[in-house]
Amino acid sequence: MTYLFDTTYLIDLVDGDPGAEAKAREVDALGVTKAISVITVHEYLRGMFYLYGGTPKLEEKLKRAESELAAFQVLPVTCEIAKKAAEIDAQLAKAGQVISYQDVVIAATALHHALILVTRNVRHFQRVPGLRLETY
Repeated sequence: MTYLFDTTYLIDLVDGDPGAEAKAREVDALGVTKAISVITVHEYLRGMFYLYGGTPKLEEKLKRAESELAAFQVLPVTCEIAKKAAEIDAQLAKAGQVISYQDVVIAATALHHALILVTRNVRHFQRVPGLRLETY
């Protein structure tokens, strides 16, 4: 089994959330691939630029972030994932269950690669049919 971790999980892990840390130990013990979407990379680094852009701490924070991100295999958004994301987005919109573009692409990535998505944001992701979720 391989896992895809969303941005909320990554932030919780870095912030020392006990549940996220326990999930990390659990997955590490399994010895399986730990992946994130390139969308998660964008969201995480955006936070660094938002919080520290224009300050002397930015370079230090970016280096730390890059080190944290290196623990994961980064999955790109491909044409197949974009197509799946478009399908999910349209289905959810028709049902009045819209979620953010970023979450749609992360969900499509998990579905395309048959990954289990690890998130604390179950309320949004549970709207996506067929998506396997685990929380912490």
